[in-house]
Amino acid sequence: MKLRETVSLSGFLTALLLLVSPAKAAAFSTVQAKADFLSGLWHPLGGVDHVLPMMGLGVWATLVLTRKRLIWPLVFTLVMFLAFWARFMGVVVPYIETGILASVIVIGLLVAFALKLPVVAGALILGIFAVFHGAAHANEASASNLLIYAAGFSVSTFALGLAGIGLGALNEWNSGRMCLRTLGAASALFGAYLMFIA
Repeated sequence: MKLRETVSLSGFLTALLLLVSPAKAAAFSTVQAKADFLSGLWHPLGGVDHVLPMMGLGVWATLVLTRKRLIWPLVFTLVMFLAFWARFMGVVVPYIETGILASVIVIGLLVAFALKLPVVAGALILGIFAVFHGAAHANEASASNLLIYAAGFSVSTFALGLAGIGLGALNEWNSGRMCLRTLGAASALFGAYLMFIA
């Protein structure tokens, strides 16, 4: 098996594992998280409101980009990391939960329509949403070992983006592109449910 096929298969299997793993409706609860690496690593994986947009941006990158598909997961992770620290420096981010749920809806729609945008425009959209996710992580972390905690959630967030790229391997199979776009639409609908109904 070629290296590219092996990477795509492993990413696809990782994505499936994340999709079927139990996750509560919201990753960003009001309970403070213990600020250590493992807590940071687990925190984004604990709720679909983080898993869906982060994997979704990886799928979107696979659908519309070629060699530059890693840029969007990297931008999201970096901006989220910076927003986390900005929050501790006193920067106030309003409507955090609304922004997070909006990321589920909008990124789902971007996947559903396989909307082709310039790399910079896509990075700007994702960067805006990353601010809300980073601020939410800051609101829930205790004040000790923040760097280690931030390293943990940055690793898992980037891994979710890679898993989305792996899931995007479906694009190479018959009807795979339509399946991915359908999943994007389902994600957007679920985000709308969380925002307006749940």
